[in-house]
This record gives sequence, structure tokens and C-alpha cells, in this order.
Amino acid sequence: MSLLPWREHPAAREEYLDALVWYDDQKAGLGDRLGDNLDSGVDFVREWPDATPPYRSRQRTPVIRSKGVEEFPYGIVYFVHDGELIVVAYAHDRRRPGYWRSRLRDL
Repeated sequence: MSLLPWREHPAAREEYLDALVWYDDQKAGLGDRLGDNLDSGVDFVREWPDATPPYRSRQRTPVIRSKGVEEFPYGIVYFVHDGELIVVAYAHDRRRPGYWRSRLRDL
């Protein structure tokens, strides 16, 4: 299977970059490791978009899913529309669950 084309909500890109900076400030190189793990997670869901369960059993369209990230408390929140993977958020597991829902209107 080939990888789905993908795009990110602009706020998701900001979250990604902010998280890399924050982790790198904690320990040199840690931000790079997070970035590698997030990128691997995106590649995984681009290849197997249905491999993760719907977010909180959400079954309505679009079906939102979240893929956990190795080593870090982050999930890649995404859905598929017209054969394209849309990343809604790179959400920290311990912060404001569902804060990204308003972004769905922007996509």
C-alpha cells in the first residue's frame, strides 16, 4: 500500500514545532527524538489510517482517530477525507482533551 497524501491544520504545525523546542530546552536532542517519533507516527497512519480506533468511540463522519507516540505523551489526531490524511493536532495526552475540535470547522 502506498502512503496517503497528507496535510496539517496550521495550528497543528505550530504545536509540533513548539513541542520540539520545549523538549529540546529540557535536554539537548530530546526535541529531535520527539520529532522523529511524531514523523514515524504520521508515516504509520498514512500507510494504515484505520489501524487505530476512533477517538473516544466517535463513529460519525469524519471518523477522528488518534495514534499514540512512542516515548512521549502525545497523540496524532487525524482523519481521512477524499483519500487524504488530515492531521488536526499533535495533542499532549494530559492537556485539555478535545481542545482541537474547533479546528474541524477550518478544514
